[in-house]
Amino acid sequence: MADAELRVGTWGFGPHPWVSVERTRGFYARSCAPDIALVDLDAGPLAEDVDAILSFASARWHREPRPGDTPIVLAMHGGPVVEHALLRELLPKLRTSDTLLVNCRSDRAIVEGLCEQPPHVQVLPLPVDTDCFVPFERAPCRAEFGLDPDAVVLGFVARLVPQKNLHGFLRVVAELRRRLAPRPVQALVIGNFSASYPVLDYGCRAYPDYIQELRRRLELGDALRYFAARLSDDQLAAAYSAMDFLVHPSMAIDENFGYAPIEAMACGTPVVASAYGGIKDSVIHGETGVLLSTWASEGGIRMNLSAAVEAIVALVDEPARHEALSVAAFDHVHANYAEARCAGVLRATLEQAARRRGGEALRTRPSSVRVADDSLPPTDPPYAAFAEAIGHYVSHPRPRLRPASLVRRAAPTRRDDAGELRLDDPAWPAAVRLDPEDLELLERCARPVAASELAPPGTAAWTRLQRYLDRGLLIPAEYEQP
Repeated sequence: MADAELRVGTWGFGPHPWVSVERTRGFYARSCAPDIALVDLDAGPLAEDVDAILSFASARWHREPRPGDTPIVLAMHGGPVVEHALLRELLPKLRTSDTLLVNCRSDRAIVEGLCEQPPHVQVLPLPVDTDCFVPFERAPCRAEFGLDPDAVVLGFVARLVPQKNLHGFLRVVAELRRRLAPRPVQALVIGNFSASYPVLDYGCRAYPDYIQELRRRLELGDALRYFAARLSDDQLAAAYSAMDFLVHPSMAIDENFGYAPIEAMACGTPVVASAYGGIKDSVIHGETGVLLSTWASEGGIRMNLSAAVEAIVALVDEPARHEALSVAAFDHVHANYAEARCAGVLRATLEQAARRRGGEALRTRPSSVRVADDSLPPTDPPYAAFAEAIGHYVSHPRPRLRPASLVRRAAPTRRDDAGELRLDDPAWPAAVRLDPEDLELLERCARPVAASELAPPGTAAWTRLQRYLDRGLLIPAEYEQP
């Protein structure tokens, strides 16, 4: 089938209110022009004379009768995690001959895990503007943002909601200021606060006040530069060029791609990020940056941010290695995330999808994952509803305790009004009620301590320690990297 002959109908391809989805829609439109004709089916009959239907942001694929034998290409965006429970019910509306577009390998694993015989699943990388996002001279970029030319500059670019983990970033900055003194360490934060989050919102509305208080407690003072997310792409490229590292410790459950790490690497800035979801695909550990191991506890996603501190300290002391990461990051993005390459993947996927007919209705498997998440505040849906999908997004299984293990508390703790011990972590504010003996044991874990010093292996106390790891109250102080 020649490109010029291809007609693809579209459902839900109008302007979208979410910035990231609208950005993706523009990429789709540019990729198809002029060889693939996009036919708007929203206002017309169920299907015209089209070779395939692209369902971009529409529920018609599962709400209405199927349009004959016409193959469907479903753009999933962040759906495999956020709509995981619903997908188990709705995917049987599709056929094995249909195609699902996902943005990371973790999403592909979710779909393949849901289906007895999966449809065609294509991982589609999204592009960045590799003409705009390029390295600029550092000194003028730092001057533009009021940064010290000799400082170690850490950047954070994201929505300022708890799951993006600005609070964790600030704690990394504070520890690096202590470790690298007297050399100055500064932070450049770019983003907007939000009053809500679509899933597992444990405190978006209170987050700005929390961050202000944390900044005061950590005595960051004038070490922090903040800019709202109103920068042009050219200004954002200058911001990335001003950084020594972009730190992206996201724990957002639907982190299926992540533009900021890729834009930073395009500017030659190494990335230190959580090994989670789409970031596992875009950042190459030890080559373009550093990935921080993640795992799913009963009380939420966990990672060891002290590994970020150690990695940055080591790279500050090895400028040649930092430069090698910078060069590799630039090369990686400009080779793999340029629009021409990503557009080629999309066009080839649509062409191949249009050739497929027939197929069987998808059959989904029942879930085998059970999580007791009573330590987290109630939400609708609860954390347990996403646990199976999150298991594909994290990089490691839940850690098992060994005698040589060093463990520490997952976050600072406080007693709440109900007398429960609560982690001071707005993203995952797990709380438990413990007896005095257990409280004393957790107090000893304020700093890394060998598990064998806390309890003999094989005893009831040892079992309780493992339970604390399972619930996410404790984390390994050292955990293997991805």
